[in-house]
Amino acid sequence: MFDEEILRSIMMTCIILHNMVVEDEYDYDALEVYEPDPMNTALTRIYERPMGPNGEPFEPEPLVRDGDLMTRMIDRYTEMQSSYIHEMRQVHLIEHLWAVKGNED
Repeated sequence: MFDEEILRSIMMTCIILHNMVVEDEYDYDALEVYEPDPMNTALTRIYERPMGPNGEPFEPEPLVRDGDLMTRMIDRYTEMQSSYIHEMRQVHLIEHLWAVKGNED
């Protein structure tokens, strides 16, 4: 229908024109006025550490890397790659959803 070279030329022309418009609209001499954005997540209170049930902060337990950690991680990765386990998890999920939500209607 269309020649590939013609479409490529049209596309490149559009990109160049777009870039020219963007450059023309940008005012290099204007001072940028900083207006704080109340929706900016960087301005929210920083979560420093976990709080216990009594409201007191507590120190989390350090992560201990035992020799079994790497083995478990490799086993989980292998399970993710297995199509059989994937299919079994789908079946279990469907059964669970039917058990939980199947009788609501």
